[in-house]
Amino acid sequence: MFRAGGIGAPAGSAAAAQFGVFTLRTVDLMGIMSARHRCTVLQYVGYDVDRGGILTVLRTLAETQEFACVLGVNRGFLQTRRPPLETRELPRTAGETIAPGPLLRALGVARRVRAWLRADGTRIFHGHSRAGLLTGLWLAGFGETRTAVSVHCYGRQRWFYRWAKARLGRRLCWLSPAMKKYYGAGPATWDDCLPDCIAPARLVRRRREPGAVLTFGLVGSFVPAKRWDLAVTALRQLPRAVRTQVRFVHAGDADGTRKSTAYAAGLKARAAAQGVADRIEWRGWVEAMEGFWGEIDCLLVASPVEAFSVVALEALAAGVPVLASDRSGASDLVTEARGGWLFAGDSPAELAAQLTVLVQGRQLREWNPYPSALQRFLAPAVARQYGEYYQTLLGAE
Repeated sequence: MFRAGGIGAPAGSAAAAQFGVFTLRTVDLMGIMSARHRCTVLQYVGYDVDRGGILTVLRTLAETQEFACVLGVNRGFLQTRRPPLETRELPRTAGETIAPGPLLRALGVARRVRAWLRADGTRIFHGHSRAGLLTGLWLAGFGETRTAVSVHCYGRQRWFYRWAKARLGRRLCWLSPAMKKYYGAGPATWDDCLPDCIAPARLVRRRREPGAVLTFGLVGSFVPAKRWDLAVTALRQLPRAVRTQVRFVHAGDADGTRKSTAYAAGLKARAAAQGVADRIEWRGWVEAMEGFWGEIDCLLVASPVEAFSVVALEALAAGVPVLASDRSGASDLVTEARGGWLFAGDSPAELAAQLTVLVQGRQLREWNPYPSALQRFLAPAVARQYGEYYQTLLGAE
């Protein structure tokens, strides 16, 4: 079960120790809450397209009305999801690229954001993409204290993220202990972490018939970082008798880029070449996931660089267990919520071994969800943690 924690935990409690830097002394919290300001947060992503897990989480947080949200986007951004958020268009940049060009463009964004911040003392900037990180670094250099950055990826340039953490301090937040471990940014605890969240949902549990083929769901776009190739190779390495008891169903499509389209084509060709195409259904984009959760027995998060996995949260909330790499951010959900099982690293053989255990054993069929363990990651609780963290930024001036 998740331990209570975050800002507002009693001083000296286990929960207070767990969430470290975001924990205030009780007397400080009482003072802040008595003079609490309604803040407006510019949730900056620097995106052109209204899709992706980060925007899903930001919409979920906005719906709690714990604080006011303005979505920071590139010029020409068109909202396609509901409810719509107030947006602020800023100079165009590459949302998920760290390079000299985007760094210079982030300077232009930071100058515009600085003027926005100075117009109202209850405004806060929170960057969520790589562009958000670069913009936050410029703002910190300008001396703007009402600035926060969340890291949502397992980036290749680990040294840069460690340097950014040293520069930003408590203004840089991770998603989970596994992410901190990946970056070598301190002990694998929830200190300095602001996790993703989902809206509360009604738990639906599927009945599993003994001897039935086990269906593993794979959810996400056709991008190399998702490592669907690892899942295909693991399927090929299963003993033949086990393979006939396993079925993969993938929900997702290409993201519109040539790289994604090529990866999808290569993945399907690999499945055919390895003789497992009949065990995989490539379903494409799934608009309503409720039926999908009722169809699968377990969600497979194959990638060792999955930063947190909102999809894994949604699966657990729907009563579906998760199988994930022990290197991924999803591993924290599996461990803390007793939400399933882990396989080692990025090894197809290790994944195949764990699939074999689940097919031949009783663990999967006897697994039961723990709804109380997910309370820490539901929108009301996470929004309160965000809101209390924002109050510390307002109090820093």
